[in-house]
Amino acid sequence: MVFSFSQRKALSIIPHITGALSVIGSLSILYDILKDRSRKLHRPYYRILLGMSFFDVFASASLGMSTWPIPKGTEGVYGAVGTTQTCTAQGFFNQLMLVNPFYNLMLAWYYLLLG
Repeated sequence: MVFSFSQRKALSIIPHITGALSVIGSLSILYDILKDRSRKLHRPYYRILLGMSFFDVFASASLGMSTWPIPKGTEGVYGAVGTTQTCTAQGFFNQLMLVNPFYNLMLAWYYLLLG
């Protein structure tokens, strides 16, 4: 499927906004848990949520970068200003997204067993 220039531009810009909102949300969850860590970290629910939010910060930041880390001059990519190294780093942090479904599964098992 071939996208028009305005579609490529929108697909490049929108993740900057949604990624930033996701990072803010995950950081607020981390803050809420860590500000009362003496009470909350004794419960498995909060430890699972802490791990999930921690990895989500990195995954959301990586997705929020959108096309910026892609090497400059890549044909058909709007907003590509990076290098091969930044693209590789983004790929590494994108892999951290694979951790979140496992934390979500642990949270589901927690509710199923202890619910």
